[in-house]
Amino acid sequence: MNKLPWVEKYRPKKLSDIVGNRDAIITLRKWILEWKKGIPKYKAVLLHGPPGVGKTSAAYALANEFGYEKIELNASDTRTYRILKRIIGEASSSKTLFDERRIIILDEVDGLHAREDIGGAKAIEEIIKKTRQPIILIANDAYSLPKSLRDKAMMIEFKKLSVTDIVKALENICRSEKIDYDLRALQIIASRAQGDLRSAINDLEAIAIGRKKITIKDVDLISYRDRQLQIFEVLARIFKAETINKARIAMMQIDEEPETLLAWIVENIPKEYEKIDEIVRAYDYVSRADIFLGRIYKRQDFAFLSYATELMSAGVAMAKDKAYRKFTRYSYPEVFKLLSKRKEEYEKKVPIAQKLKKRGVHFSIRYIIHELLPIVEERLRRDIDFAKRFVREFQLSKENAKILLKDENIVEKIFAEKEVKKERKVIVKRKEKREEKEKKDRQTTLGKYFK
Repeated sequence: MNKLPWVEKYRPKKLSDIVGNRDAIITLRKWILEWKKGIPKYKAVLLHGPPGVGKTSAAYALANEFGYEKIELNASDTRTYRILKRIIGEASSSKTLFDERRIIILDEVDGLHAREDIGGAKAIEEIIKKTRQPIILIANDAYSLPKSLRDKAMMIEFKKLSVTDIVKALENICRSEKIDYDLRALQIIASRAQGDLRSAINDLEAIAIGRKKITIKDVDLISYRDRQLQIFEVLARIFKAETINKARIAMMQIDEEPETLLAWIVENIPKEYEKIDEIVRAYDYVSRADIFLGRIYKRQDFAFLSYATELMSAGVAMAKDKAYRKFTRYSYPEVFKLLSKRKEEYEKKVPIAQKLKKRGVHFSIRYIIHELLPIVEERLRRDIDFAKRFVREFQLSKENAKILLKDENIVEKIFAEKEVKKERKVIVKRKEKREEKEKKDRQTTLGKYFK
């Protein structure tokens, strides 16, 4: 007999079992209770948020807790006006033989698109308008849906789960499975999941196979989810897509910040496309996408996100004359390497700035690093006497000096003289101690002689 995967075995049976997102669960419970009083203002809810945060589990738990018969459909599989009307329309407007309550659960609604899905979004809008049964829509990106559809549903946001919430869920599973565990190991699994409980449970199950205890060493057997590989796959699907819808679907297959994916696309357009006019068109689309992303941050209006993602995916895909069948080796964005290098340099200079502050430089760490140290570095490299005084005054280590001077020969020269001076001081102190001891010995001897 096949065992259920843990994500199914431990799927919540009631709303109170859902991990995290308390506000979303409270709102969802209030909405379904309104149906007991009659048909509410909002006949549908739209549960939206990143993958693995409990949207689908919440829908199932609600149906189970309140005794609803579930009618489920995946919007990305069945998306025509006719099929939606037939399957969902009848279920939402009719009653069963024994007057059972039904709840319509439509997952991956953000897979719909008004033009290519032949009225799929329009069908859902009409169904919501006529329904006599509650409807739950589920989407990762709610703002990719038409505004007319969003307006007809109560929007309930599910956010990424905290490490603490995920650890508690993993602990409960371990106790149920009678598996001992190192709490630090569960914390590592939870941290790597990046707010995705489903991912964390899958990792836990993979590690626990054949083990009665989970340790940090066991966790090392799984690496971080290969996000880079996922991005390579998504890039290939966008660049090689032959239809607009395939490009859109590729965009939805990765949980990544739009700015990050945009940087990957920008870096690799010239590697995929060979014709100048194709490259120009593709960059024109990504430049427009960047403008929309900028408007999101400036105005905090996330309705622009759908335009940005459309330009990044469908726009770039349609910029080519025809799909290339070649293998393309995509590259990590140079801008990320540059930012990483700058961050690394900044972190190396923090201890130096702290030493300057302790010795009376009354500025913030950030100001010292960005404003003062560039001037100091230039003077240090031109004036070795100044460099010697600076190193001595602020008690910099050899590593500190190497960061500022960027010239090991000068640093070695400075610290060679510094070491000679130290050695001289040590020799003088030893001589003084020896002379002091000899003086005491003479006094002791003379004291005994004249006693």
